[in-house]
Amino acid sequence: MVALEKLTAALARQHAWFDSMRQPGGYGGPVVHWWQHRLRYAGPGLDWRYEGLLIGYRRLLGNGNALRWRDRLEHAANDLRAGQLPSGHFRASRFEDNPGTLGTPHEAAASLGLLIACEALTDPGLVEVAQRNLDALIGALGDGRGFQDVPGQAGRVPNKLATFAQALMRLAVTIDDNRYLGQAEAALKDVLNLQEGSGPWQGAIHQYAPDDERGDGRFFPYYNARCVPPLIEAAGRFDDERYLEAARSVIAFLKRTMTPDGAWPQIVYARTGAMRWPRWVAGAGDILLAFLAAEEPLPEPALQRLLDGQLASGGFVSGAGFAAQRSQRPSAGPPDFRDLLPVSGWNDKTFRLLCELLPAGTPLPEIEPEPVEREVSIGGHHGRFFETGEAFRLEAGGAVHYHWFKQLPWASVASPTVDIR
Repeated sequence: MVALEKLTAALARQHAWFDSMRQPGGYGGPVVHWWQHRLRYAGPGLDWRYEGLLIGYRRLLGNGNALRWRDRLEHAANDLRAGQLPSGHFRASRFEDNPGTLGTPHEAAASLGLLIACEALTDPGLVEVAQRNLDALIGALGDGRGFQDVPGQAGRVPNKLATFAQALMRLAVTIDDNRYLGQAEAALKDVLNLQEGSGPWQGAIHQYAPDDERGDGRFFPYYNARCVPPLIEAAGRFDDERYLEAARSVIAFLKRTMTPDGAWPQIVYARTGAMRWPRWVAGAGDILLAFLAAEEPLPEPALQRLLDGQLASGGFVSGAGFAAQRSQRPSAGPPDFRDLLPVSGWNDKTFRLLCELLPAGTPLPEIEPEPVEREVSIGGHHGRFFETGEAFRLEAGGAVHYHWFKQLPWASVASPTVDIR
């Protein structure tokens, strides 16, 4: 396990980094993702970044300086209240497709974080914010048998359904309304149906199904991990061993697919095997959280790899191998700029993990973030990435390719070299 001094320093530095990423309306920043990137828009995202932030700050309330953590908790909760639309959805809730709305699993994840935060907050209006959002999701995605990923399309995405189910379970308990438990069971039914029960990929859960019966043969270790805490919560809530067995089977799949250096492939295809690049760094916090939820020892190489990914600014790098996403052939030289960019909606996963690991009552030191200057590859050319408390900047060939001032919702410079989808 990580030394306490290293843990507290990493968490204190990351907290300071999140403070630098806060702008009017919430926590901002560019997004890099497997699916696509969003660099030009860098405004507040009321998406799954609020899950880890709210749960993390809730955990820190008992660790000294309670006024500071309560202030952060209340500000984050009120971001969601202020950003809720009349429909019940949240503004800019699509993460890599922001500033769009009706993001899955993003809105449910934010509402889950809000409901857990409300355990320590006395404002009943915040529970109503979460309930309005979850009611809106039920209305938009329900098809009478379960929940779609996109309104009007039959497809299921199990990891998103698991997050939705966990939020519904929390709402049912918070307001003492068991109607939501039935909705949670409907969502979880498809998660169980789309898990491999035997064979070489036993325990793995398909990423997508065009209906509620057939999986697509793609298994993402990261998204499988996100199913584990909801399944474990469901096992206790419904007194049903099936959910616990499903969670344990996912953990077994994660153990089998972890590389010796503590990373996971991006995708495992049922027919052709693993697509290894890019591999998550900050986002791997969610995979380690799955081990914690299952009361399994944390894989030491994975935890060390995660901690080694923290920049002097306090943010954790996003991943490794984005340049090899298509070729699957990593090259020598500096990392791709997308590997290095710290993203709020990946960092919250690490933040939540570190908050869970911090022993109760342990105060955090005051640590000032430091500027970052790192060599990177930008469109195949050597360049440099700079981060200060005020801005991100990418330079190559004597030109500025990206410049984002942290208090602004849009980048002032985003050249075609970096503003890729």
